[in-house]
Amino acid sequence: MLKRIYQTHFKRRLFNKLIVVYSCIALISLVTLSLFTYQFFVRKDMSSMLLEQQRSVDVMNRYFDQKYETSQLLLQQLYQDNVLIRDTVYFLENGYESYLRYRLDTYSESNSFFVRDFHTFYANQFWKDSDLKNIVLVSPRQGFAFMYSDNGVFRKVYPWEVTPDPQFLRDRYPEQDNESKISDEDEAQDATIDIDNPNASQHSEEAKEQAPLEADKEPSALPYFTVTNRINNPDTLTTSGEILIDFGIDGIRHRLVDAEQLDSVIVLNEQAQVIYFNNKKMATAYENNRTELLAMKRNQPLKLNLDSIGETYVTLSQTNKLGMTVISMLPSREVTDRLAGVRTTIGVVTVLCVILVVAIAYVTVIRISRRTQVIVKAMKQVPAGKLDTRINFHQEDELSDIANSFNHMVNDLSDYINRVYKSELKQKHAELVALQSQIKPHFLYNTLEVIRMRAVAKGAHDVGDMIYNLASIFRHMVKDKTHITLQEEIENCKRYLELTRIRYRDKLQYTIEMDAGLGGYQVMKLSVQPMIENYLVHGLGLERTDNHIWIHVLREEEELVIRIRDNGSGIPPERLQQLQEELSSDDLQDHGSLGIKNVHNRLRILYGDRAGIEIDSIYQEGTTVTIRIPIG
Repeated sequence: MLKRIYQTHFKRRLFNKLIVVYSCIALISLVTLSLFTYQFFVRKDMSSMLLEQQRSVDVMNRYFDQKYETSQLLLQQLYQDNVLIRDTVYFLENGYESYLRYRLDTYSESNSFFVRDFHTFYANQFWKDSDLKNIVLVSPRQGFAFMYSDNGVFRKVYPWEVTPDPQFLRDRYPEQDNESKISDEDEAQDATIDIDNPNASQHSEEAKEQAPLEADKEPSALPYFTVTNRINNPDTLTTSGEILIDFGIDGIRHRLVDAEQLDSVIVLNEQAQVIYFNNKKMATAYENNRTELLAMKRNQPLKLNLDSIGETYVTLSQTNKLGMTVISMLPSREVTDRLAGVRTTIGVVTVLCVILVVAIAYVTVIRISRRTQVIVKAMKQVPAGKLDTRINFHQEDELSDIANSFNHMVNDLSDYINRVYKSELKQKHAELVALQSQIKPHFLYNTLEVIRMRAVAKGAHDVGDMIYNLASIFRHMVKDKTHITLQEEIENCKRYLELTRIRYRDKLQYTIEMDAGLGGYQVMKLSVQPMIENYLVHGLGLERTDNHIWIHVLREEEELVIRIRDNGSGIPPERLQQLQEELSSDDLQDHGSLGIKNVHNRLRILYGDRAGIEIDSIYQEGTTVTIRIPIG
């Protein structure tokens, strides 16, 4: 399946590969950016929530410090009033009945119509602090307890043994009778546990637990937490009893709500028992992970993996004066739940961006692909011979550069074909004309050799020399070479001139001059001999005995110059102009011999426009033919 898809859509499709690669890069980049963005918001929100968590702990610690200060202020006021402290001490040391007789005796001995007692003092305390619920005076020596409630009414005397009287507990915690009627939601929001313990050490001024939770029950709460203090006799400095001050947990809840601190908070007493929680699930988690939580370092937030709730940020503090332990729990999933909207937004934006980027990449690559196909199609037309193919792009980019380069290449190719290919055709045609003018040289050469040997045998040595020179000339023509050395070409011309000289019985003289070192240059075969032949045919005067031809070979800068000058009849001006016009024309004409025009065209074909023949003639005085061949 995958192989077939690759073969069909990707194997020879570069732009499809580019779309896939570009899309993958965009997808990976955007997804990575989205993940980092989401993690940034998670870390930022987590930092904010951890800061709020610490504020919750601080609010609780300040609240407990305030209640501690309230209890200490009550004791301070008690000890500062001699009547109140002595009444309280007498009451605790002698019992309620003895105290009543003591008050009657004091009243009778007093001259005042109103005598203050500690009942009024304790009753008035509830008006000062709305969180104050009960004030209990305990006399372990007499074995009783006396309680004031938040309505300012004092109750009867309760027996006080090792275990508190059940009626005392019912009167002290009337809310417990309705505990079974509290819904789970109300328990999670309002449940508290009191830490009052009337059997605590005589030196403790801190909160104690009155009724621990049972392990097999759901987390529950008592309505108060208690601050216990000793009452000492100011005369003997011995302990007369204890005063238990109950504070309601509504103050804790109100403090958290007023400070907008709604985190999961659990408060423990010195015995690590829960006295308050505002989240039932967190309280259960505390019971399940009690050992691990209590082993934490104080005031150092830590991320723990707790049973039933998973990863949780926990802060444990114990900095208040009551010795309460405050635990704040923040499950990690609460952070992610709070960021659900952010996560959804980031996901939607990421998907839209990916779609947009892929669409832009697809459209862009398709446009480039179409322009590339135009180039490919044009390149396929060139091998078919359509050299007039051109690509017209108006954009200014690399593909336009390629198109322009292609157009230049086609132009250059057309020029090259016209210049080289057609020139080669002309060269072949010129060689064919040259071969046709050689009159079957092989057969002629063999025949001439037979005649020469016959002439030598009969004693006609001059005839033998003529035949030898003629045979050498034809042997030179037979060579299947386009280029020969300049020395070979000059030697061939010398034999041709010598043959002519013998033929016309010394009516012709010739002079050959060539700079040393030039004989090794390669020149076109039959480039000089036709010029000499043209002179012998048209310029030689048989009636004269001073016919002379000069051949001068030299080098001028980067050119090899061969000048053939004669003192013949010259060329009429009209014919000279016609010859010069023919030399400037590109047409190859067949005159039945090599001819000046033929040699001129062959030179330009082989050596370029710098090569060629120049003719200068003065009628009845002579002609000069100059052959120029580039050698640079």
